[in-house]
Amino acid sequence: MTDLQKLNQAYLEASAADPTRLAREFDAITEYMKASTAIHHGEYVRTCYEPKLFTEKIFARFAEDIRILYGILDKVIHCYYRDPDYRKLFGFDALTEELILRANPDVSLLPMARIDFFYNEETGAYKYCEFNTDGTSAMNEDRELNLGQQLSTVYRDFREEHVTRTCELFDSWVRTLCAVYRRARHTQQVPYVAIVDFMDCGTVNEFEVFQGYFIQNGVPAEVCDLRDLRYDEKKKELYGPGGHKIDAIYRRAVTSDILERYDSCGALLQAVREDAVLLVGDFHTQLVHNKTIFRILHEPQTQTLLTAEEQAFVQAHVPLTKTYTAQDRDRVLAEKDSWILKPLDSYASRGVHAGVESTQEEWEQIVRQTPLQGYLLQEFYRPYVTENYGLGPGGTFGKNRYYNLTGVYVYDGVAQGIYSRVSLSPIISSQYSEKTLPTLLVAE
Repeated sequence: MTDLQKLNQAYLEASAADPTRLAREFDAITEYMKASTAIHHGEYVRTCYEPKLFTEKIFARFAEDIRILYGILDKVIHCYYRDPDYRKLFGFDALTEELILRANPDVSLLPMARIDFFYNEETGAYKYCEFNTDGTSAMNEDRELNLGQQLSTVYRDFREEHVTRTCELFDSWVRTLCAVYRRARHTQQVPYVAIVDFMDCGTVNEFEVFQGYFIQNGVPAEVCDLRDLRYDEKKKELYGPGGHKIDAIYRRAVTSDILERYDSCGALLQAVREDAVLLVGDFHTQLVHNKTIFRILHEPQTQTLLTAEEQAFVQAHVPLTKTYTAQDRDRVLAEKDSWILKPLDSYASRGVHAGVESTQEEWEQIVRQTPLQGYLLQEFYRPYVTENYGLGPGGTFGKNRYYNLTGVYVYDGVAQGIYSRVSLSPIISSQYSEKTLPTLLVAE
């Protein structure tokens, strides 16, 4: 049994010692979350009684692997810029390519990302699930969930008995954005920051929490809808709806949403093209955010860029991924539980289908209805299962088995914290039975 498994077993045993208290405190945590700022489109974040525990040794390993991954992605991104033939592998339309090529990845390769993967807590093996480099989110969920956990006696006792820490994801981002701005603009000036998204899509409460942290750190900031920005062509200055000049944009709007609403984004796009504002999270992040990166990493043209160590890293951690074609149908139908279909460019698991979640009849219908353009076929990697106390399939409280998904937040190339999710089903998505757990790092 690993050290992590021992910690989890001890936590569950302490939780079960008083069933009445366990149920009462779970209800109290739930009520806290209902009244918290972790609300998205009117829905509160569901959770379990035990937080997600990781040792500092495991987190250090994650951080080291992130450095290897970023070295690989650095080679991919820079090859895209210098080699027109390599660009063709990505298949982006002319507008997307133009937006990417006018960005400068040397300012920051990926200012903010959340690298999601399926981690096996027994063996240490893992496979990547998704690279979120556009609109990286859910930092406020972890913050609020750890606050809610203070209502748990077992949580409080555990933290008294062990050296622990939660993941700090706000002050560190303020420092990171300001560092990127100083580096890009060669100045010590404090920027005026706008946190922008389409407010009908974004997690507005989280934006406002970030705004508060910017202001607390002496960095003026506002939250606004991307469509409400105004550009002064004569002064070459970008303004928010309140009339204040903006120096830096913390972009939360994902590229696909901007392209879908292109005609209403003129002010931002003109300011970016004329370098009147620094876009922190520029459009080159699309090279990694788009799920085709998993296919690209396996392509021979990419493999030749990599060292032997990097090639082995890709083979170990990047699931086999290819463009979905009509020739794949028979194999996908015959090997239902081995495959997952993903749209090239989406988020929040929209349009994702896994054979393991369907009956054979349902899977045949999904496969035959999936478009032969814009989809990837990827090998399915079954997530690791742990036990926790929460609401089960019938909505009753008790001990359940949960599939796990881990995400590492990375700020300007540095691993900053962990985002933990679980689900009663192998597909960990808000469309199904997803729950978010607060992460607690434990010293050894």
